[in-house]
Amino acid sequence: MAKTKRSKRKPKKGNKYSFLIFFLLVLAIFSLSIYTMQLVQDFEGPSIKSPEARKELAQQKAAVKDSPTKEKVIPAGQTETVMDFDEFLLDLVSSPEFSHPTLSVNQEGELISHSAYSLAYDEENEQAYWVSYKLTADMLNGGVKRGNNFREDPTVSTASASPLDYRLSGYDRGHLAPAGDFTYSKSAMDESFYMSNMSPQTPAFNRGIWKKLEEQVRYWAKANEEIFVVTGPVIKEKSLTLGQNKVTVPEYFYKVILDIHPPEYKAIAFLMKNEKSNRPLLDFAISVDSLERFAGLDFFPMLPDTLEKRLEKSKNHEIWFE
Repeated sequence: MAKTKRSKRKPKKGNKYSFLIFFLLVLAIFSLSIYTMQLVQDFEGPSIKSPEARKELAQQKAAVKDSPTKEKVIPAGQTETVMDFDEFLLDLVSSPEFSHPTLSVNQEGELISHSAYSLAYDEENEQAYWVSYKLTADMLNGGVKRGNNFREDPTVSTASASPLDYRLSGYDRGHLAPAGDFTYSKSAMDESFYMSNMSPQTPAFNRGIWKKLEEQVRYWAKANEEIFVVTGPVIKEKSLTLGQNKVTVPEYFYKVILDIHPPEYKAIAFLMKNEKSNRPLLDFAISVDSLERFAGLDFFPMLPDTLEKRLEKSKNHEIWFE
């Protein structure tokens, strides 16, 4: 009797690949959960460095979470999806401390607040570490004349420098916040001549490239409607001093300009040696990040971290001169 040939049963394909399919499915679910957690974390709103602003941030957090994202062209010409900070910043910039830089650990300054500007006074060098203020297009429509009433600042607890310190020194009493920015108010104009707002500048510098930069800043205030300005000296070595109060002559001066008027945010910094120059202003433009390292200051620390980092690293300075 012939044997019946038994056919081999082929294994089902599902049994062979089921483990691999299950593994890939678990991996996909895990990756999706991580991605979702990251989206939630990124959308919780920007963090604020300044402790004074944390309470305000907490109150606004719910509104920030619901704010839409949008496509925005950044200075480098690239496109990225960013949080819509517009409404958030409108409240943030109203803080009197918004434009105050943070000093480094080895710097001690007395905070002085005038109606037109604020400053941190450096008693050792008898001048400000920085002077900051807001400048708008409307502020430049006033007709107050320059007063030239140089005098000591009575609000400095240790006493400021004196106009006599500069007498016969060969140096100008150079404005940090220029008088031309305060023609909207007689009191603001008078405050601009406090000696706490002065720093020794060579005449060729003060009346030349520095004046040119001041005029350019006023042009930007008109073009952008509202800007924030921070300016000051950079003293690397205390080599030359003036007068009885020993006012130190700085080697460099800087200005930082911030425009956060929608729809575009941008920042630019300038660093100039205290000497005559015929070079164009663009030659002195540097990133805010570079100036922070050189001057030992942290500019606009109350900005949301993501926005602050992007603005401070930007080197697309030509956008300001278009």
